[in-house]
Formats: sequence, structure tokens, C-alpha cells
Amino acid sequence: MTQLTKTIEQQLTNHAHNHMIKDLATNTWLTGTDVRSQRDALVAALQHAGVHAGDIVLISLPNGANNIIALYATLALHAVAYTVNPTMPLPELATLIGRHHYGALILGPDHAENSAELATRAHVQLSTSIDDSTAATPVLAISHQPVPTNTLLHDFAQHNPSPVGVLMYTSGTTGDPKAVVLTHGQLFAAAQDVATSQQLTALDRTLVVLPLFHINAQVISVLATTISGGKLVVAQKFSAHRFWRWVQDERITWLSGAPAIIAILLKTRPAQQPAVPTLRFIRSASAPLLPHIQQDFEDYFHVPIIQGYGMTEAASQITVNPLAHPQVGSVGRPTDTDLVILDDNDAPQPAGVTGEIALHGDHVITSYLDPKYQADFRHGWFHTGDVGYLNDEGYLFIVGRKKELINHGGNKISPAEIENVLTQHPAVNQVAVVGLPDDIYGEAVTAAVVLNPGFTGEDTSTEQLRTFATSRLSKFKVPSRFVYVDSLAAGPTGKIQHTRVKRALMAATAH
Repeated sequence: MTQLTKTIEQQLTNHAHNHMIKDLATNTWLTGTDVRSQRDALVAALQHAGVHAGDIVLISLPNGANNIIALYATLALHAVAYTVNPTMPLPELATLIGRHHYGALILGPDHAENSAELATRAHVQLSTSIDDSTAATPVLAISHQPVPTNTLLHDFAQHNPSPVGVLMYTSGTTGDPKAVVLTHGQLFAAAQDVATSQQLTALDRTLVVLPLFHINAQVISVLATTISGGKLVVAQKFSAHRFWRWVQDERITWLSGAPAIIAILLKTRPAQQPAVPTLRFIRSASAPLLPHIQQDFEDYFHVPIIQGYGMTEAASQITVNPLAHPQVGSVGRPTDTDLVILDDNDAPQPAGVTGEIALHGDHVITSYLDPKYQADFRHGWFHTGDVGYLNDEGYLFIVGRKKELINHGGNKISPAEIENVLTQHPAVNQVAVVGLPDDIYGEAVTAAVVLNPGFTGEDTSTEQLRTFATSRLSKFKVPSRFVYVDSLAAGPTGKIQHTRVKRALMAATAH
């Protein structure tokens, strides 16, 4: 057993006769004994399917207790959990299955119902390993698959003393998704960091509303709560209509969210401020949270928002605002992470100087699964591709992605700076600023805008937005073009994917 699995086992014992996980979809509480029983049954089913330590187990379950138990079971076997979107189309899932050699599949209702078609598309043979079993979730064994072995994963495991626990792919906002493998040691270090920095105890109850196939929910919500002895209340998905009732009824003390969730809660605010005395804070990460939205939310609901910064490559958390002294606009201070700001020559920069953010720590990967991406690791540091600066007090401010910076006549422009201004205009619902090819300046600053109801993409709107931006930004930062769209490409947590937006705008321009 590893430190991670030992700690999970201890918490199952501690909660043997107490509530540990509640599934809101079934309105059912599970004790530690219930969780252990279901986990052990699933472990037996996986073993019956032929799963061994180091094998990949694909999990496409919807949010719920079963999903968490599947993670516990896979970790207990020292197998590798690859948790994916349970609603992804079959062709996309078939492509994922063709990417690796799997020990077994644990599929949710949508995918399980179409398992025959999935098998045909993925060129594999599937068989149900358990029917009449105490395990709540069926396991599909793969009796034939074209990929003979996971050579890269085997090589990676051979050079790491801690077993691999989780496989994930980055969102691919600036290029092809990269395979990230996280060891038990990295997952435990990350969960401990979250629990310590957020002062989590056995008295805490968290509401899980983010998708469990995302690193944020897996580590920040599930593993950090588990190792600190708290209780998990799991929603199948976020619901603005039910959110405040959940918080009240379940006596939620904190939760990890995303800026999109906070913005929706603010937009759908009830006429009467909800009474949620147990809620200590809401943690926001996965995308930038605009300062005026945070201020408006805190002023109305009287609930602090603690903004953080994380990524899959760091097993979630990198920085977080201290509970006692948060700074609006900042993603906080490094907690258990070495962080440095580097210039283009990899030289460390002083406070106030913008550069690329680089990391090192017990929870930070030192290589991707595919060694062709090794250029991101230099001199012992992982180069994130994010751009930002530290102030004199050590708080980090994110400027944007290095590859998303717009080069307008030699001026390097941060899309986030412009977006933060434009979203303050009442006409703007969402905006993504990108650089499109320009014969004179290299790249033209272009704003793709989703308008609020009641506004139209007419010349008057463009003129109003341009005037609004001109009064708040340097002239070279003001978009030269505004394009009005119905929606913007976004990842599962609502983070706008600028590369996809840019690609779509360029395709539309070509036509």
C-alpha cells in the first residue's frame, strides 16, 4: 500500500458507522463500511476482468458515489484510472479506446447501452465481467484490442518509485492534448497541500459540482476531503436552481467551483439572500475570475471567494489565496510549490516583472507520458506556458497564455487584459480576444463577442464597445475588429479555448 491508499483505508475505518459520501441523484448516504464494501466488490470485479497493477482502467461514469468508488478501487489495485467525460460521443470514446491498451472499462449508462457499437468502432471485443455481484457498477473486460501494450506507460512506471494512479489529458488549449500521468505520491502531496492551505478538517462538508473527470474535482474536492476526514456530497451536475438549497440542507462548509458557476449564480441570484451560515468559502479556479464579478458576488451573498491557480500537470493546486488575506485579482500565493517567473532566456525575474511561470514540487510532474514534449522541462523546472508576475508580497497575477499573447506590431498584448475590460460593458455576455493575421501589424486584435439579450451586433454596438475600450486601454490594445457569435468554444469547466476560437474565426474569414 502507498501513503495515499493507506490514508483512504484509514478514513474508511474512521467513517465505518458514519456518513462519508452522499449521492444527491439517489439521495443516499454511504457510510465508510458501505464504501469499503462497494469498493472491494469492484476490486474483485476488476481482478476477474484480468486487471493487474499498472493496467489502465477507463472510467466514463457520471458524477456520483459510484465514480468516486471506482477511483478508490483503481487506486487500491495500483491500476491507472483514466476518467473521461461520460457524455462524449461514441466516435470520440472509440478514438480514446484505440489510444491505449486497457485492462477494463467501467462505463456509465449512456456508453454501456451502446457497448456493442462502441466495440465495433474501437475494434475491440468486450464482455461483461459481472452481472450478479455486490458491485454497483458493471465492469467490461476487453478480450481483444489492437494496441498490444502500453510501452510508454511501462517505461514511465519503471523510472518512478511511486505507482501511477491517474492518467489525464490536458485540455489542449494551445495545441494537441498531452498525456499526464500522476503517481500516488504526487496525488497525495497535492491533496495534503489543498487540505492544509484550506484548513480542511473532519468537520467539513464539500459539495462536488465540477465534473469528476477533471483534476480539480478529483484532487481538490475528492482526495483532499477524503484524507482530511470530511464528508462528500456529490451532485450529478451543477444546478443553479438547486444550488443554494443543497448548501442549506447538506450544511456545506466549502466547495470548489469555476468562474462560470459563480457568474451563473450571480446572474440567477434569488430575490432574497440565501441563509447559508455554514458556508465558509467558495474556491474558484480552472479559469480567470473577473474582479468585478467576485466583488458583486461577495457583496450580495456575503460568501468569500478564494481564487486559486492549478493545472493537471501539478495534480491541481499551484497557488491559492490565503483564507485570512485574499487579494482580489490575484490567484494567491504558492502553497507547497516552488514557483519562479522566467524571461525568454529562462532567467528568473524580480517582483513586478512579467514572464513565464515555471514550477517545481512534490506534486508537479517531471515529464509527460510522451517524451517528445520534454522541451517543457528545463533545468529542473516545468514551464507552464502561462504568463504572469508576482507582487512584492508574493501573490501571483496571471496575464495569459504565452502562446495566446498577441503580437501587434511588436507589442505583446494579453487577451485577458482586454477581456477583463470588455466584460464590464452591459452588452457583453462573453468575449474572447485573439490575434488574426494582419499584413501590416502581424496580428490584428480581434474580439469575438457573445452579446447579452436585447443587444445586437450592429455598428452601434461595435462603436460603443470600441469607445468603451478606448477610454480604458492603450490605443494599440483596442480591438480593431469585433465579431459577434452565438457561443465560444470552451472546455468542460467553462474555460474559453482561444485556439479553437481563433481557428473558427480564421475559417470564417477564409470563406
